Amino acid sequence: MDHLQSVLQITFAQKSDAGRKPENQDTVGARIPEGNLLTTKGIAVAIADGVSSSNAAREASQTAIAGFLSDYYATPDTWRTQQSAMRVIQSLNSSLWGRSQNSIYGEGYLTTFSALILKGNSAFIFHVGDTRVYRLRDNNLELLTRDHTQRLDKHTTHLSRAMGADPYLEVDMHTLELQPGDIFILSSDGIHEPIPPAELKALILAEQQDMDALVHLALSLALHHKSEDNLSIQALRIDNLGTAVQSDAVNVLSRLPFPPVFSPGQSIDGLTIKKVLHESTRSQVYLVEDEKKNLLAMKTPSAIYQDDPAYIERFVMEAWIGARIQSAGVVRVIPASESRSCLYYLTDYIPGPTLAQLLKERGILAIVDAVELTEGFIRGIRAFHRKETLHQDLKPDNIVISGKGPVIVDFGSCWVAGVQEAGAPIARDNILGTLDYSAPEYRYGGCTSEASDQFSLAVLLYEMLTGKQPYGSAYSKAMDLKSFQKLRYISAMKYNPLVPYWLDRALEKALSINPNHRYQALSEWLQDLKRPNPDWLVPRSQPLLETHPERVWKALAILGWLTTLALLLWRD
Repeated sequence: MDHLQSVLQITFAQKSDAGRKPENQDTVGARIPEGNLLTTKGIAVAIADGVSSSNAAREASQTAIAGFLSDYYATPDTWRTQQSAMRVIQSLNSSLWGRSQNSIYGEGYLTTFSALILKGNSAFIFHVGDTRVYRLRDNNLELLTRDHTQRLDKHTTHLSRAMGADPYLEVDMHTLELQPGDIFILSSDGIHEPIPPAELKALILAEQQDMDALVHLALSLALHHKSEDNLSIQALRIDNLGTAVQSDAVNVLSRLPFPPVFSPGQSIDGLTIKKVLHESTRSQVYLVEDEKKNLLAMKTPSAIYQDDPAYIERFVMEAWIGARIQSAGVVRVIPASESRSCLYYLTDYIPGPTLAQLLKERGILAIVDAVELTEGFIRGIRAFHRKETLHQDLKPDNIVISGKGPVIVDFGSCWVAGVQEAGAPIARDNILGTLDYSAPEYRYGGCTSEASDQFSLAVLLYEMLTGKQPYGSAYSKAMDLKSFQKLRYISAMKYNPLVPYWLDRALEKALSINPNHRYQALSEWLQDLKRPNPDWLVPRSQPLLETHPERVWKALAILGWLTTLALLLWRD
């Protein structure tokens, strides 16, 4: 990820004061990290206003801000910003709600909450209550949040939504594109309620070069307008956007030279080449032995692509992704040594045939064996999905059958939500995987998701049971939605009479051309693979047009001729 290092820069200031109240129940906080965290998580700024009717208002706001700024940065760096932030916010809400329910003094741990996360070239807003987020751009001050309040009468409003009020919290979320010079303001109602909007805008315009002066003057202005509440404000200006430039990224990616093609007996960095495991135009995989006599697999890039930044980035990202996927069903990536002399990465060596070799040797598999292997595939893929990562290239060559079960050994086509969100300084090559196994939405431009990996898994199971492809040879030639919609699923029972009807239906559903018609979760599909779905115990009666289309068309042709003949006779 070094080549994606964010260059996001801001000028920031914040201030919080009790004002005319005896206690400050507001809390403000921010975290401006460096290095990888700045790239994968960004800058987080948050404000909370404890609900004053609650005796635990101050503790609630402090818990929300401290917990969010700590836990958000502890979430996996492969997750999207929304995924990370919402998991943390919902967890904090549950904690506050539980404390309210269990308080022997009847205290309510309630607080409003607004957070702004800046990542790459985007801003993400998460909001509950009546704290606010504003943006000044091109001399226009825009309120980006809405107050969750209900007016009871002319002078009284009621907070309709707050953290800690309910076991499940509804959070407003927004995503915005950043521009250099954007100014964001986060404020509690003690600031924005008494200050007229025109005066607030004039203040921001006047002090847009000095964030410290802006926040101090805002507090003074609120007091001047007789604010009776706590006073909290945060101000930040975007000085530089976050995506690194292409030249910098290429320089980082090119720090290590490409290795030569190795032969058995050669050594590099304390590793001895034992044999070639796999080689293609894109990469080579060697069995190597380290100085402790451990057998490892070493993957090296192909010299053909040493002037291709997109290829180099994807190769570098393979190791980064693999190091973050923890599962017995996924090969373990060995942390890279700082003393590497060239570009490669190491994984555990998994002895055993690939699924492709197994199918070549044995042909179709017994149903119980095929389903058991599929269960192992699902365990491995779930590890990717838990990290918001799609594999995108599940095929027999990328799965090794070890003595302990199947192991996924390739990360070359993975899509990572958090990395995609961070942006890229170079144009990426979107490898779609192998046509026979990739989901149709990759080719017709549909929305890809976990259901796309489900489709590939189902193709693998279909092949293990039949030795064929579920849509025949026409599938790999289809490139647009219209072509895919013309395809018809070929029942696995046609090629393997031992496949039960209910299993065939489970396959057909997972192989739906429309991803919305597949299973909502892999666990649901696995359940239907291991035990009959009650709805599919009795085979459905298929239309004659599907089972014997030639008979239908022949009958229609005869009927047409008979009708024509009858009309001619009737005229006579």
